[in-house]
Amino acid sequence: MEVILIENIDKLGKVGDVVKVKDGYARNYLIPKKKVLRASKENLKVFEEKKTEIEAEENKRKIKSQEIAKKIKGLEILIIRNAAENGQLYGSVTSKDIAKEIISLNEVEFLNEQINLKKSIKSLGVYEVEITVYTDLKVKILVNVAKTKELGVEQINEYKNPKKTKSIKKEKSVDDKKEEKKVDEKLDAKDLIKEIEKKEEITPKKKTIAKKEKTPKTEKVDGVKTKKKDEKLKKTKKKVQKKVTKTAKK
Repeated sequence: MEVILIENIDKLGKVGDVVKVKDGYARNYLIPKKKVLRASKENLKVFEEKKTEIEAEENKRKIKSQEIAKKIKGLEILIIRNAAENGQLYGSVTSKDIAKEIISLNEVEFLNEQINLKKSIKSLGVYEVEITVYTDLKVKILVNVAKTKELGVEQINEYKNPKKTKSIKKEKSVDDKKEEKKVDEKLDAKDLIKEIEKKEEITPKKKTIAKKEKTPKTEKVDGVKTKKKDEKLKKTKKKVQKKVTKTAKK
């Protein structure tokens, strides 16, 4: 749906702009709140006729918004809620709850849709919430959700002045030192055993590799040598036998 803006609206535009919006958003919110007019020829004529009046009203709204921003800037509001031991609320804190607290404290005209709360608050703690007071004017406040006023004061003080956790070193007793030594000795012994086992695993592998590389060569060489020796021996035996037979014949 196309509409004519009759006031400045964040993320939509300024007075007089013709913009497209979702039908539901226009029908359920923008038109009932008198923030826009349907973009028709008749309404465009009406807008042009009353443009000066509309702009004057918008200027007043801007001035009021600036005053509200000054009042609520840096505001701290306390909301009391029941909660479980783990800090989880029995229910939640919504933008409407925050708006009520702001209105009751400061007596200002305030709309809950101006509070930029993405999710409702469901646990105890201090939350920084951004509020769009006007189109280009935003302020931040602190929302303190606590079980009681006293706890709320503690929470806000801790939030503003966070304590640095100091590491406290305790002096070790004689027994503790002895136990630590025993543990260290056990660990050292285990480490030594592991190192020895690693060395034993590594060294045999090297030896076996060396043997595998060397033995084939030596076996071949030895084999050739032994064959040659056997052949020589056979030849010498034959020669000796021949000589023996010759002498026997004589």
